[in-house]
Formats: sequence, structure tokens, C-alpha cells
Amino acid sequence: MLRTTKIIAGDLADIRVLFIGQIIQSILTGAPILFLYLAVMELQNPEPSRGRLVAMIAGLSAVTILNLWVSIKVHLRTYIDAFAISSRARLRLADHLRALSLGFFKRRDPGEISALMLQDMAKVEMMWSHLLNDAVALMTITVLMAIGLMTQDARMTLLMLAAVAVAAPVLAAAQSVIGRYGKRQIASRNQAASRILEYLQGMSVLKAFNMTGSGFRRLDEALIRLKKDSVWLEAAAGIPIMIFSMILEVGLAALFVYATWLLEASLAPVAIFVMFIILGAKFFEPLISFGIFYSELKYVGLAAGRIAKVMEEKPLPVSSPPMVPKTFEISFEGVSFSYQGEGGRMVLEDLSLAMPERALTALVGPSGGGKTTMTSLMARFWDVEKGRVAIGGVDVKSIPPEALNSLFAFVFQDVYLFEDTIWENIRVGDRKASENDVLRAAEAARCLDFIKAMPKGFQTRVGEGGAALSGGERQRISIARAILKNAPIVVLDEATASLDPENELSVQMAISKLILEKTVVVIAHRLRTVAAADQLVVIAGGKVAELGTHESLLAKGGHYAALWSEQLRTGGWRLPKRAAGD
Repeated sequence: MLRTTKIIAGDLADIRVLFIGQIIQSILTGAPILFLYLAVMELQNPEPSRGRLVAMIAGLSAVTILNLWVSIKVHLRTYIDAFAISSRARLRLADHLRALSLGFFKRRDPGEISALMLQDMAKVEMMWSHLLNDAVALMTITVLMAIGLMTQDARMTLLMLAAVAVAAPVLAAAQSVIGRYGKRQIASRNQAASRILEYLQGMSVLKAFNMTGSGFRRLDEALIRLKKDSVWLEAAAGIPIMIFSMILEVGLAALFVYATWLLEASLAPVAIFVMFIILGAKFFEPLISFGIFYSELKYVGLAAGRIAKVMEEKPLPVSSPPMVPKTFEISFEGVSFSYQGEGGRMVLEDLSLAMPERALTALVGPSGGGKTTMTSLMARFWDVEKGRVAIGGVDVKSIPPEALNSLFAFVFQDVYLFEDTIWENIRVGDRKASENDVLRAAEAARCLDFIKAMPKGFQTRVGEGGAALSGGERQRISIARAILKNAPIVVLDEATASLDPENELSVQMAISKLILEKTVVVIAHRLRTVAAADQLVVIAGGKVAELGTHESLLAKGGHYAALWSEQLRTGGWRLPKRAAGD
């Protein structure tokens, strides 16, 4: 519960209102029992008062009408507020996730994060909209009945409470069982979600290698494990809950036997006997229901604990005082870095490099040398372990995250578009952009021709990840939103590597519009695309192997010259002809 309240910390006032409303409704629900009891007691008198009986009937009617009105109000307020609280909690979680380093996501399966946002948060939502309110109502009625019955006959009331005391430890045992098996079931559920995502995203590969359905062993095993752990959870939790309910039912039977003995021994009046027989069942009934709610609450508590644990993850810290750079040259000063979970292997080691403002710096070299890592460190997707990365002489750790993000426009090789319209995907670059601004950005990125050919133009939906568009079209939309953002630093990570010649030309012309008067960092493997860069930096083994212009590096005859020569040779490669009979 404590961790759950952290998730909805900003909404505790609304939660208190819901609880108070539920308690009032519970009292009104139990009030008719009081009036009925008073009426029965009045009828036991030798000369019952007609006026008092009429007053009791009037009170019963008034309470029933008031209860109906309060129930409608509480019902609507409960569900409206509960779902609103859940929505705000999801947004807080999303904002918190965005503030974490990429290391957090690298250590986790995508299915786990999806389950956190959807299934775990849905469990917490159910707790506030259903479980807790029902539990409050049940416990309120039970406590009020216990107090009322105690004033009439302490002997029978204590017998009922003794049954509750015997059953309570069994419920505590159920909590331990649910905690153990619930964690296993949640882990299996998340694993299955990850494998389903993997199955859907890799469908083309699965079809090509005939691994569909049960042939995809990883999915098959994950679903079998989920089935087993779900069965174990239900079985293990169900047994103590059934024992808890049985003890309470035995307590009800014992109450009947004891009340009958008291009546036969003339130790209790008929009215008290009837009241305890009728209300005894009403006393134990909500407690049995609470046992079921309790098991659900424990499972929900596990989900809430997972969310709270993520909320406790520390975002990347900002050094004090916060600063914003005035110029946009980029410098690496003795930077060392390694990804967590890679056995301590250094990706960058004591790397120093200056990237001038309003110049084009191209990072080239073998795969795995650390080029993409460098661009991630610039935007502070990760933090360096040693040294510093600075923009305009300001350490990126001292720049507030929102201000730092505003300095960069990224164009990645693998473009991701949101399942929305082309118009909205371009507006990602600037949500406040005018219609003319969006049109100019689309035109500069050479998007208009293919957009006009779409059935709904700019209002055409692109599908999940941009699946309805070609690679070149997605790339140009990515450039359009980068143009719209108009950030002073542009990072191009193999932006044209996977395009056909026609699309590559279109994208290159769009990029030429994007990079005017910007500090530009380009990652490229095809050296001919960056031969005109202001400076070429060969990154190998996490260090700067060479630095200079195309001509100067060729003249050195070192790493760059070898890469250039190799690409010239491979550029002329053709499929060999096969002789007859081969």
C-alpha cells in the first residue's frame, strides 16, 4: 500500500474523498438493519407504540432513498476519479521513463516495459476503482455490525470474533504464497509479452525460415511457462483462501449451536436469538468476500511494487548551477565509456575530439568502434564514466534535459514514425508550428510529391512505425520534422545507408536543406557520401585513429586511405557468372 500511494502521490486528496464517500454509503447500506432491529424489539413489548413503529418505517424509507442517491453519486465519482487518477499516474510514469538513461532500457526486455505501462498499471487502476472501495465497504459494515452486536450480547459476539481470529493467520499465509508465486507469474507474463512482440516484429524472418506458430520455440516455451505459473498461482492461493472461508463457516455453525443452547437454557431472549441468527450470516458473509478481495489486493500490490520500483529509479542528475550554452561547438575531453552488461569492455577510452561550430564533422571507421556511442553521449542518452562532453564549453551534465534536447535534431538510419497522420509525424519536430511552417518543412524535405499521391494527403495514417510508407518516404518525413525543429546541432546516423539510388538522391537533397548553418555530425560507412566534410574523424577501438580532410587523410596512407581503397574495390563487385552444369 505504501508503494501504491507513491504512484498516485499527487491524487491522495481525491482518494480520501472516495474513501469517505464509500464509508458513508456503507453506513447507509447497513442502516436499514438497525431500523428493522428496533422495530422487532418494539414489537416484543406487550403494548408496542404505533407512533414509534411509524417513525421507524419512515426512517427506514428515508434512509433507503438517501442510500440510493448517495450510491449513485459515489458510484459515478469512484469510477470517474479512479480512471482519471490512473491516467495521470500513467503519464507520470511515462515522463519518468523519458528522464532515465538508455541504460535502464538496455537492461530490460521491451515486453517488461510494455507490461509495466499497461497490465501492471491496469491492476493498480482496478484496485482504486473496484477492490479497495469494495474492501472498505465490507470492512465498514463488518465493524459496525460487531459494535452493534456487542452491545446486545457480548458472549455470542466474542464467539464470532474468535472465529475471525482463528481464520486471520490463514489469510496471512495466503499473502506469503501469493507473494512467492505471484512474482513468478508476473515474470512469466512479461516474458511471454516480450516473445509475442518479438514474434510479430520478426514475422518476415519467421516466415522465411518456416518458424511460424509453435515452430518458434522461444514463444512456445514462454507461453507454456506462463500457463504453468498461472495454474500454480491460482492453486496455491486458492487453498488457503478456501480454508479461511471454511473456518468462518464453521464459526457461523458454532454461533447457531451456541445461540440455540442459550435460548433453550433461557439465557437469551427470543429477539436476541433471532437477531444473531439473521445478522450472524450477514457478519461472516462480507468477511468471506474480503478473503477473495485480499488475495487480489496482494497480487495488485506486486504490480504496484514493480511500478514504484521503477519510479524510484534516479533520472540522470543535473549539475548545479544549470547552464545553457551560447555557442554550439562540441568537445570530447578524455572521455571513457562502457555499456553496462558488456563485461566492462570499454567502448570509448580516453577519447578527445573537437567538432567546430557550423562545420560538418564525419565520423567514419569500422563497425563497433564507438561512433554511435559518441552521438548518444552528446545528447546525454548515457553519461560518461570519465572525462566530459561539452557543448559551447558547457558540460552536458550542467544543461537541463529539456534545454539539451532542444539543441539536437536526429535523423537515424532506422526511422520510427508514430501510428498517426503524416501531418502529425512532421509536427513532432515542433508542436507549436503553424500550417505554413509544416508545409515549408515538407517541401524542403522533398516530401510533397509522394504526400500528394497519398489517398488523404497529409492526413494519411502511416501505420505502426511507418509501415505504410517506403524507407525513403519515412526518411524524408524524418528530415522534415528535423527541419521543422530547427535545432542548432544536426546528427545524421547512416541516414542514406539503406536507400536505393533514387531515394538516396532525394534524401541527400533534403539533408542539404537541413544542415545549412548548423553544427553537423555525420556517421557514415560509405565514404564517398562524406568526402567533402570539413573534418573526417576515423574512430577505431574507441579512440581517434586519424583526423583531417579527405585529401590530407588519403595523403597519409593510413586507416582512412585503406578504407577508401577497400570501398573502391568492393564498389565494382558483381555476382559471378556460372558455367553450364555448375
